[in-house]
Amino acid sequence: MADDALDTGWSACADHDRHPLTQQPCQVSFLDCFHCGNCLVTRDHLPRLLALTGALAQRRRELPEEQWWQRYGPAWVAIRQDILTRFTPAELEQAQTHQPHDALLDLAENPWETP
Repeated sequence: MADDALDTGWSACADHDRHPLTQQPCQVSFLDCFHCGNCLVTRDHLPRLLALTGALAQRRRELPEEQWWQRYGPAWVAIRQDILTRFTPAELEQAQTHQPHDALLDLAENPWETP
């Protein structure tokens, strides 16, 4: 992982050629990575993850609640309740100061579905 060769949109993938459930090359949305056994998250990913949570919060203001939960809720819950809780407050504070301007949420969207 040192050279970022495994990086995806907001995390890294231990084996994108072999999805744990299908044993086939992965073809799911990057938002589904957070529920996968191949997902790896390090401190280096935290700034992008925090930017993503901000982008998801913005989308929540733009979409009907039910649609938002269906589309983004599972990823948001995984990030907030499973991933971010594994890091110290100091690590999260440091990452907060290094968030990229673009959260890259468009990596997980079909252009015709963007609100």
